[in-house]
Amino acid sequence: MTVKLKPIAQQVVVITGATSGIGLATARLAASRGARLMLIARDEEALETLATQLRDQGALVEYAIADVGNAAQLQAAADQAIARFGGFDTWVNNAGASISSDAARMCPSTSRRRCSRRTSGVSCRGR
Repeated sequence: MTVKLKPIAQQVVVITGATSGIGLATARLAASRGARLMLIARDEEALETLATQLRDQGALVEYAIADVGNAAQLQAAADQAIARFGGFDTWVNNAGASISSDAARMCPSTSRRRCSRRTSGVSCRGR
């Protein structure tokens, strides 16, 4: 069976964690190749700045403020992408957080919150 993928210029790409690191690099590269973008992150100011930069370069960009650990916020972002672009082709689960602590000294609630952010974004969108 041969899989035929759409060219990136014909795709709507949703990117979580879009304002820094790999998410930011992915957003910039996808925009430069003509993808329509839905950017998701927690930092509204950074999202607005990035969206403006990419729009100034000719990209079609929407954004949503959301924490990947919050299923309702992710659903709202997905609904926004569907309303604006008619759907999406690729969802990049990039958001995450690192833990800089000795596991034995970390409180259980911090551990659960950090692990939730890393895994629930995948499970919430993967349903």
